[in-house]
Amino acid sequence: MQSENIYNIEKYGKPVLNSLKFREALEQCHHHSSTVGMHSLNVTFVALGIGYLLDKFHIRTNTRALVIGCLCHDLGILDRERFPSNSSMCRLHPIESADLSVFFSDPEDRERVYDICRHHMFPLMATPPKTTEGWVITVADKVSAVGERMLPPVRRMWERRNLRVIPTETTYNTAA
Repeated sequence: MQSENIYNIEKYGKPVLNSLKFREALEQCHHHSSTVGMHSLNVTFVALGIGYLLDKFHIRTNTRALVIGCLCHDLGILDRERFPSNSSMCRLHPIESADLSVFFSDPEDRERVYDICRHHMFPLMATPPKTTEGWVITVADKVSAVGERMLPPVRRMWERRNLRVIPTETTYNTAA
């Protein structure tokens, strides 16, 4: 499934992945331990996994719209200094992300991709998604954000106990 997800991200996400906006996203910090671009890729992997699971229950999702929507959902956060506060960023970045998403989506997917980006902050924002894909990214975004916030403290906790269960950047000398 992982190789299929990578294939789908490369196949459908190419317009976003090759854009200057996404390159900027790979440089901007997000959730203190990631970048906007890496977070978007994490969300895409989680969303594709949820889509795969839904498919087992005969609930179909549009993979192309899901990939584009996931990769675009936080592009409106770029240059976050322009927002006067975190609450205004939370309120406005989905609108900007949705507006940007139309440049990357096919005409038949535009409405669906727009919904994905515009409503991914639910329930923080009052309006829920209208599409299955919109609900999928809403869940995937929360799961990814929690994982990105929790992994560094968990890693530090394990390292303080000198347990090497979670890999670190330390290189081990294997020549003995």
